[in-house]
Amino acid sequence: MLTLLNRWKSQPGGATNAVAFIRVLESPKSSVNDKVLVLNAFNDWDILANTWFEVADALPAIEKFLAIANFPEHSAAALLISKVYFCLEKYDRALEFALRGNFKVVPSPRVGLGNDAEYVNKVIETAIDTYKALSAQHATIPTKLRQLIDMIVARNLDKREIWYVISLGFETTNLEMIEKAIKSLPAELNHKSQMILVETLNRATNGPFDRAFRFSVIETVVNTYKKCPSPDVSKICECYVLTDNANAAADAINELISQKNCSRAYQIAFDLYENASQGFLERVIQRLNQQEKLPDAIPMERIHSILRGHETVKAYLDFFVRHNHTDSVLMEEIKENIRSASGHNALLIANGLMQYGTTCDDFLRNNLTWVSKATNWNKFNAVASLGLIHHGQEASALKVLDPYLPKESVDGFGFKEGGAMLAYGLIHAKHGDNTAMSTLAQWLKTAENEPVRHGACLGFGVAGLGSSNVHNYEKIREVLQRDEAVSGESAGIAMGLIMAGNLNAEVFNELKQYTVDTQHDKTQRGIRTGLACAAFGLQGDAELYIEEAIRAKSNPMLRSTGVCMLSMAYAGTGNPDVVRRLLEKVATDPNLDVKRYATIGIGFVLSRDPATCLSYVSMLTEHFNGHVRYGAAMALGIACAGTGNMEAIALIEPMISDKEGYVRKGALLSLALIMSQQTDYHCPKVNGFRKQLLKKLSEKNEDSLVKFGATIAIGLLDLGGQNAAITMHNSDGQPDMGSMVGMMCFLHGWFWHSMHFFVALAAKPSCLILVNQNLKTPAMEFLCHANVQRFYYPPKAESKKDKDVKKIETVVLSITGKKNALKKQEEKKRREAAAAATAAAAAASPSTTGQPEDEKMETDQATAAAAAAAKLK
Repeated sequence: MLTLLNRWKSQPGGATNAVAFIRVLESPKSSVNDKVLVLNAFNDWDILANTWFEVADALPAIEKFLAIANFPEHSAAALLISKVYFCLEKYDRALEFALRGNFKVVPSPRVGLGNDAEYVNKVIETAIDTYKALSAQHATIPTKLRQLIDMIVARNLDKREIWYVISLGFETTNLEMIEKAIKSLPAELNHKSQMILVETLNRATNGPFDRAFRFSVIETVVNTYKKCPSPDVSKICECYVLTDNANAAADAINELISQKNCSRAYQIAFDLYENASQGFLERVIQRLNQQEKLPDAIPMERIHSILRGHETVKAYLDFFVRHNHTDSVLMEEIKENIRSASGHNALLIANGLMQYGTTCDDFLRNNLTWVSKATNWNKFNAVASLGLIHHGQEASALKVLDPYLPKESVDGFGFKEGGAMLAYGLIHAKHGDNTAMSTLAQWLKTAENEPVRHGACLGFGVAGLGSSNVHNYEKIREVLQRDEAVSGESAGIAMGLIMAGNLNAEVFNELKQYTVDTQHDKTQRGIRTGLACAAFGLQGDAELYIEEAIRAKSNPMLRSTGVCMLSMAYAGTGNPDVVRRLLEKVATDPNLDVKRYATIGIGFVLSRDPATCLSYVSMLTEHFNGHVRYGAAMALGIACAGTGNMEAIALIEPMISDKEGYVRKGALLSLALIMSQQTDYHCPKVNGFRKQLLKKLSEKNEDSLVKFGATIAIGLLDLGGQNAAITMHNSDGQPDMGSMVGMMCFLHGWFWHSMHFFVALAAKPSCLILVNQNLKTPAMEFLCHANVQRFYYPPKAESKKDKDVKKIETVVLSITGKKNALKKQEEKKRREAAAAATAAAAAASPSTTGQPEDEKMETDQATAAAAAAAKLK
């Protein structure tokens, strides 16, 4: 048999017409040795390349060899079957039999017609795709497939293709594979190795990965990255924020100061204040206080000042005050169009947003009579707006609010005092130091009526945002347990604000049970918003609580709570599975609140990827359900905030004419979010949209709800004196806690107008502030060649007093004209009779008058001038 095979292979033109040898494989009378020789011959690509279509007919017979336990060449049979299926382009079957044979990941050298590399690479590609698919489904990986992947990884590591292995580890969320690749880096890390580590950190921090997997990868990479000759400490500290490792961040800052690298330490401290929560910063400060005192105490004092926010708040306050471009004429024009209490309330809120951080309350002072018309909760909001106007003015907060704070007794029902307490919290938003929190706690303790407790709770929550302070949480819980509707709502929100990003089983079970027990819808809605804030950024760690809430089939309030928690837990991750779950809720849940929040949740999850959000939400903008359309508009506003995205604007613009008033309101708010800080150069729709908002306010037949939304939209467009923009992510590109939580509270404005103030938590000043090593702003000049229209402030509205008033011609009736003509004729006759009498008298008297001729001429001229002047008058 061997002689025949050799003679067949060496014939001119190569091996063809393999019928005789295929019969050997099919015949039961052929010996096992002959069959093995034929199998090995066909496994040679020089033969198989010309005969695979003939061998394909014998596949059933060859597959029977694999079922024979004592057949000596199972591997040869499996490989031949695999190669034939490869030629048939059935790659899954080719992989299946390659795993049963002795498949080698290194192809054989090319000889003659054979090309083993093409087959090997295709099997490897199919194996990797299958491995990825099974990993994504969290299915069990077959042992032989896992062994093949290990062989592939080993081959790539031997070839120093480390990034390929790391990428495969990310795509399959295989931590062991990434660790193996990192450990294979050379001991002396060169520039290329350092770039690999940086790219790995970027992929881990920005990719849509599970929280536990991300933390493990970051920890592994950072431990190696710190050994580099010149690691980026800022990047390392960014990773510490993500992994909530406050002690390591404090140690990094302390090490830089000890190395006299104070400038880098200051910059990292500024970054931590911008991106970390209050609780994280407090732990960093505590760790620094435990460190050994350095000889020079000044750098550490500056670090403490930066971490406590004093330097940032002071710089931003100075920027807002110096560059305030709020249009006072526009405010007056809006005021003249207001005819309802809701419009009055909306303008007070919009004024707070427009003057955010500017300390300019001229509009309120110049219109005291108009402002004094506010009653009840409008009065609450009027005073609370001072918190936005004076945001950051912490040193003089009590002095500014002193006229409104409670004295010995509360005036009326306490709306003014409650608003002042919320204003105090807004002044210290995300920056509640011990003094501010103790002051708010004292007010909360002594509050005697519901509006005061309401304002104290909201102020307490916004000042302590993300602090995770258990004692403060317990103080708010006491208010919740009073079982009051309004203060219960604010208490539920405040508890979530304090525990933002730190939800645990105790908090969830407590608030969930209270949602079931209470009879107050307002309290239930407040707890829903609070739990959503507490679940921010937890991803898989919150799944247990989310599933428990979503599965409450008989309780729509809990289902909507679960949807809000799902949106916030995965905010900014872009997780497609979460988007699918939200869309499923939109399609199947009968409750309108669930549908609306599920649609909005898509915007939260895809806030980092506006293009993908557009593809998901575009069809929902035309949904038959108005609540879904409203949610679609707000989802686009959140995902495209501050971008001026023209595709999103084109989708939302038709909704301004929607038949439902609340949809029109949502469209206006969404467009304002998208066009925030956009000029007509980048977004040609801005100026037209501003005019459209003013037109909505002047229309008598327009719904008051739409007018309310239009007024708030104007405030969002001119936020911070036209110097701030709404953005959902921080400078590192990570979801910003303050922005996400603030936007979720802003959405609560659907039920309660006072919650519109919280959108200011998502406001970021449009500036770049430079400081030197002494934390002073240096005097610098910049030369900019960009077109000024890219950055110019919008033109201010023109005052009505400055406009030319056109004279309207008086309409004269026909009968009046006849009377006037008759009077003119009679006057003419009288003048003629008087002239005739004068002429007759002159003829009868002497011509001399006793005065010179020139004097007489002057007298006649003066008389004529006087007559002409009288005629003009």
